[in-house]
Amino acid sequence: MERSERAGSGRRAGFGRRAAVWATAIAVIGALSGCTGAGAAGGSGSGDGDDPARSSDGASSAPSGTAGTQSADTERDDFTGKAGTPPDASVWTAQTGAGGWGNEELQTYTRDAVALDGKGHLAITAHIGGTASAPTYTSGRITTQGKYEFTNGTLSARIKLPDGPGLLPAFWLLGADVGQVGWPRAGEIDIVEAPHGTGSTSHNIHGPNRYLGSQDVPVSADVTHDPKLSEGFHVFSVTKTADSITMRIDGDVAAELDRATAPPTLDWVFDQPMNILFSLAIGGKWPGNPTSATPSTSRMLIDWIQLTRTS
Repeated sequence: MERSERAGSGRRAGFGRRAAVWATAIAVIGALSGCTGAGAAGGSGSGDGDDPARSSDGASSAPSGTAGTQSADTERDDFTGKAGTPPDASVWTAQTGAGGWGNEELQTYTRDAVALDGKGHLAITAHIGGTASAPTYTSGRITTQGKYEFTNGTLSARIKLPDGPGLLPAFWLLGADVGQVGWPRAGEIDIVEAPHGTGSTSHNIHGPNRYLGSQDVPVSADVTHDPKLSEGFHVFSVTKTADSITMRIDGDVAAELDRATAPPTLDWVFDQPMNILFSLAIGGKWPGNPTSATPSTSRMLIDWIQLTRTS
């Protein structure tokens, strides 16, 4: 799904906190096909519950999504702090404004829609207000652009997704050079999106056509979930190497793609540094517009995010 992006400057080496990370064994449940636009469906993992199980320092246990069991020094943000304060400004930037964001979306992104909740989460809040004849839509989107990026490694986040018609929560990556080369040349990896409620999720990769660089070559997979993912927190992750991309939910593979089996028209740009984004869009070409069943206030809660880098 195409999205507009704004350039930044500068770079930061890591999140503000470092912690040990452990991994669990995985079971393959679905994979990206080698054909443009094709999908694969399957069941998700069981999830890790609605109430975060936290240690004495406020951090919950965090599977990295890689196979086997290992210990590593991991960059991590636990989003602890006073309610209403923004996330670490040395890592995160709130993107603001309206204009559809490349997808005819309805919301205006505002800074105050992204804040710590005082309970160890980052909350992105979408609000629908106004009147039936003149509705208003606000929400939040944050990026590490110009401050923090990674090339290879496993990135994980523990998230509780909101559910409702017209909502599009997403945890995703954009090529760090998007401000210079544009989209889709920079590449995009959608670790998780839920455009049609949380009974299913989409996991997408976008890159340029090797012959027509301005043309998007999408590769997509969908996974169904029962119960809905909005009923609890779940760990979403991506493991990225120079030649492969693997996305997981609670340790189970949701989608994967490698350079050798990618569509022949796809120019593999995913071996470059990428930025991290969280967003909660409202309406647009993909999820459709909100209905009377859409909550007036919805929140995407991020418990933690962590990165284990590899060379």
